[in-house]
Amino acid sequence: MAETSRLPEIEEKVAFLSDAASYPVEADSVEVQETHMSWVFLVGPRVYKLKKPVARQLFDFTTVDNRYKNCVEEARLNIRLGGDTYIGVEQLGVLAGGGLALGGQGIPVDWLVVMRRLPAASMLEMQIKSSAVEYQRVRDAAELLARFYDSAASVQLSGEQYLERLRRGISENYRQLTDYSLPEDRVRSVCDQQMTLLGKHSVQFADRATAGRLVEAHGDLRPEHVCLTDPPVVIDCLEFSRDLRIRDPADELAFLAMECQKLGDEKVGRILFEVYGQITGDEPEACLVDFYKAYRASERARLAIWHLDDDDQERRGPWRQKALDYLAIASHHGEGSGS
Repeated sequence: MAETSRLPEIEEKVAFLSDAASYPVEADSVEVQETHMSWVFLVGPRVYKLKKPVARQLFDFTTVDNRYKNCVEEARLNIRLGGDTYIGVEQLGVLAGGGLALGGQGIPVDWLVVMRRLPAASMLEMQIKSSAVEYQRVRDAAELLARFYDSAASVQLSGEQYLERLRRGISENYRQLTDYSLPEDRVRSVCDQQMTLLGKHSVQFADRATAGRLVEAHGDLRPEHVCLTDPPVVIDCLEFSRDLRIRDPADELAFLAMECQKLGDEKVGRILFEVYGQITGDEPEACLVDFYKAYRASERARLAIWHLDDDDQERRGPWRQKALDYLAIASHHGEGSGS
């Protein structure tokens, strides 16, 4: 990439992208959303996503080149379940006069993922919150996911390798949750439950790996990423780590079911596993589903508590309680009640 002596700060980029006049599409205004990793700009029929120049244990977005590579990977991977929702990657450039521009003009100083804007009322999260879930559309989305898993190449791990992978995950959740001063007795209880479940049903978990069930999945299958349009689409997969995308489909579906239960809907989870079983012939045992729900709830508690690192005190406020809420969910499912 060509170099420029003027590298605008993130604040200047966000200000430019917050102005509807900056875009090649017609829009009266820009809706701006901030996530832990990105700035998202909703502009008329399009969505533009700008990566924050941050680094974490699993990724480094501090250079323009790394952000470009990640944008390309995000667009590529999300075609799998998102279809034509993902349009591609667009350059943010600086012009000779010092101004910023989209659309290939100037010298690149950043890159954005460009998406087709989806109807908010069709997102699964929104439908659950408004008690307006279109369950036939949920079946369609479940079929999309089941066929995706069924056609995916198997990732080869031995049974012991898979068990060790899960043990490491439990230990890492424990370490990080206690590092952030959550009640150690509560965290220990939740993690001990999961270790007990894993040990009690080690044969069943190992069999998932040796039967070839592990695949390169979505990696972040939450209700806000499922759009119940016709046809349905699933967006925002975990793009920065192939290792974290390697999952048992039962794990991924249990995660989505758990998140839907948290919002107040248990029927979605039943549909997911019913359709998955019909299409793949795979009917995971209840003890596996319970474990996966508990395990992923602990992981969500860990991700929530990371927000305590935010500089903004107001943004830090609710995240400790959210982490505690997820620990309560993990404890419930860790009891192995089959629910």
